[in-house]
Amino acid sequence: MSFKRRIKDFVFAGVVLATFSLTPVWATDADDYVAEARDYVAKGELKAAVIQLKNALKDDPAHVQARVMLGTLYLRGSDAPAALKEFGRARELGADQKDWLLGYTRALVMQREFSRVLDEVTPHETLSVELRADLHALRGNAHLALRQADQAEIEYDAALALVGDSPMAGLGKAQIMLRKQQNEAARTQLDQVLAAHPEHVETRLFRGDLHRRLRDLAAAEDDYRRAAEAAPDNPRAHIGLALVHLAQRNLDAVKQDLEVLHRLSPDAPVVNYLQALASFHEGDHDRASDELQKLLRVAPANLQAQLLYGMVSYARSEFTIADDYLTRVLASAPGNPQVNKLLGATRLKLRQPDRAIEVLSTLVDENTQDAQLLALLGTAYIQSGDNSKGAEYIERAVELDPEQALLRTQLAVGKIASGDTGGAISQLESAVALGQDVIQADVLLVLSYLNKREFEKAIAASETLEQRMTDSPIPFNLTGLAFLAQRKFEPARERFELALEKDPDFLVALMNLARLAVVAERPDDAQLAYEQVLDKEPEHVGAMMGMAALARSRNDADESERWLEMAHNADPKALQPIIVLAETHLRRNEALKAKNLLSGLQPPQSDLPAILRLRGMARLQVGDYASAVFTLRKLTEVQPQAIEGWFQLARAQAAAGNSAAARSAFERAIELDADYKVPVVWVGLAELDLRDKRYDTALITAEKIKQKFPDLVFGHDIEAAAWRGKGDISASLLAAERALEIDRSSARLNRFARALAASGDAERALTLLRDWLAEHADDGGAWSNLGMISQQEGEEEQALVAYEKAIGFIEPNPVILNNMAWLYMERDGKRAIELATRAYELAPTRAEIVDTYGWVLYRNGRESEGLSALQQALIIAPRNAEIALHVAEALHGMDRDAEARPILNRVLREHANTAFAESARDLLARLGG
Repeated sequence: MSFKRRIKDFVFAGVVLATFSLTPVWATDADDYVAEARDYVAKGELKAAVIQLKNALKDDPAHVQARVMLGTLYLRGSDAPAALKEFGRARELGADQKDWLLGYTRALVMQREFSRVLDEVTPHETLSVELRADLHALRGNAHLALRQADQAEIEYDAALALVGDSPMAGLGKAQIMLRKQQNEAARTQLDQVLAAHPEHVETRLFRGDLHRRLRDLAAAEDDYRRAAEAAPDNPRAHIGLALVHLAQRNLDAVKQDLEVLHRLSPDAPVVNYLQALASFHEGDHDRASDELQKLLRVAPANLQAQLLYGMVSYARSEFTIADDYLTRVLASAPGNPQVNKLLGATRLKLRQPDRAIEVLSTLVDENTQDAQLLALLGTAYIQSGDNSKGAEYIERAVELDPEQALLRTQLAVGKIASGDTGGAISQLESAVALGQDVIQADVLLVLSYLNKREFEKAIAASETLEQRMTDSPIPFNLTGLAFLAQRKFEPARERFELALEKDPDFLVALMNLARLAVVAERPDDAQLAYEQVLDKEPEHVGAMMGMAALARSRNDADESERWLEMAHNADPKALQPIIVLAETHLRRNEALKAKNLLSGLQPPQSDLPAILRLRGMARLQVGDYASAVFTLRKLTEVQPQAIEGWFQLARAQAAAGNSAAARSAFERAIELDADYKVPVVWVGLAELDLRDKRYDTALITAEKIKQKFPDLVFGHDIEAAAWRGKGDISASLLAAERALEIDRSSARLNRFARALAASGDAERALTLLRDWLAEHADDGGAWSNLGMISQQEGEEEQALVAYEKAIGFIEPNPVILNNMAWLYMERDGKRAIELATRAYELAPTRAEIVDTYGWVLYRNGRESEGLSALQQALIIAPRNAEIALHVAEALHGMDRDAEARPILNRVLREHANTAFAESARDLLARLGG
């Protein structure tokens, strides 16, 4: 519309007003403005459209359509207060609810007026189905924002009942899933919404946010880009892209994103923040500082801005400012370790170690796994003059993760790490060369060289440190460690002793002297050093653990356990004594002790992988299979790439009877064993197949084991067991013989000899045992087997000779003693009684041994005692025909035929058509029955 046209219209309007005309001339002009605004919207020129709509409302403040359109455009520009005002005026002007209610509700939600949404917005039945569905969904959003998830779900379900693929309701359901930590379910829900409504920008933005949180940056970038294409003026899409590009370190793309955002929302605080973050990543700390100051002027309580300003100030060496802002952040949002670490590093730079310790020590305990945090705290203690504690923390840091302690110190050096190990060490070298008094850098540099086994560099760096820190024990201790790593014991000892001269209470050096003695195989010297530590600090857990290890090396299990118990009592929260004690109990099959020891732990200790492993194994050992499976599954979730976790889970699942799950876990462990270093996982799978009688599958696995581990016996053992299960004894023996060629041990040879005898080849078994005993005459087990097989073959004299040899080399065995008593019964009654009595004392509840004892006594004139023992054996095994015949025979010999007869009749009844029945008939005949 031209300027002349507007003047003319204005004059004409004045005339009309003067004559009180009722013709709606104003409405006609307002309509023109609205039409022009509609054209601008179609071309994407939203600002021009807003101007025309405002012109329309100047001409006609009651123009409902203009107010609705203007409210809608304000919504698109995220100006919720202005949108709410326009939709409210439309309502007051009597506009139909279908025109203003949805926009009004959206504006309320955007302004976080959630209670007003629930109070003022009702999806009446008179409204269209689609509008009612949207209103239910928005009410759901309001409930969700008020943390009323159950009511929110009711509203979303109501929306979906009206419109089955309502995108807003589907998005709401996904948000509820996310609150329940159901990330994959939420992603699936969002996928379904976008499959039905690919143009739904809000859902696409939300899925982009989810992908970004899950670190799927490529998928997040795709969603944000498509959202930006669908809604070019939506700032959220470009904010999302900027965040993705920052995470990808694609700073050129970030600059493009920021150009768009500066055009769309030049004064938005989030744009200042993103610009500051991008400048920080680029190393332009001055620009980052300027942007953050702009943001903090309008939003002084913004925690993200305060944190970033603290980091930027640290990088600019403005440590007082950094301390101020980081202290504010910590006070407002405690519990973020990164803030504590940065604040601690700042206070170290200010040479305020006590204040650094104050903020760092709250995060550290025996279980701390954060190497960077330990290194910072160690530095603080060194600065404060506590060398022992400082060195202890720094050594713990490097033992945990030298790269994290040394390289990934964004908070310590004020920049994001590049991950380039060599480059990061060079930075530290530069820091030392510049003469900066950064003890942490010096110490970590030496320890890093030690960790990389660059011993000469370590010695050179630590000797330089000795010259700079002549009164400190730390550099001398480090040099000693470098010499110790090279097994140069004497110079190492000299350096540790020098460290103690500098500080007699520097217990780290004393502990290293003990460590040196252990490596040099001088256990008495190690014990002396540990005792000196304990004299100075009676509850020093490390020294007690050292004493336990020394006792264990001397095979003194009781003394080792005593020291472990003392260490645990000295510091019940210390994890290492608990772990070693639990492992000790498990090795001794004292699973209940291990379980009780581990049950008292609280998070985060109870959730550590080492504890989950031990607790799972303890539960497995006591037979609590369901709990073992639950615990070991948690272990695999915490350490999904750890082979042992999957192996132990498979064992527990197999014990619980869930073969399918066990097989899957074994296969996962095998998949992780890419270098074929853990044969036990293959063996576990094969043994599961054997248990399930899947012999052909076990044979396939056995062949793989033989190929992958040709020097080990496991494949042959599995093969032997599988062929035995299939009934092919010859093939089984052949596989067992191949195993014996690899591992010619006593246990294996004896097992093979027994298998040969059981297969009917007793002669070969006897030859094998005799040849073995010619070279291993002290093998009591082999003598036992030789005796049993000889006895089975009727070679009783040879059996007795072998048994006599056996009992000279092995612990008393009731079975061997029983066999010997039986053989001696006709040869030497006194010897038979002696052997039978010893067997009975060892196994008074085994029916066959009690029977032999009674029969030997009876046959050697001790009839009453013999009968009593025989009757005891029959009580233990009332269906044993041989024992029953012995009792009847004894009763008959003692003229108690009436008592013998019912026993013999029962043998006839229960063992008809057997040799026992024949014997019973013969004895009955002698009784006159």
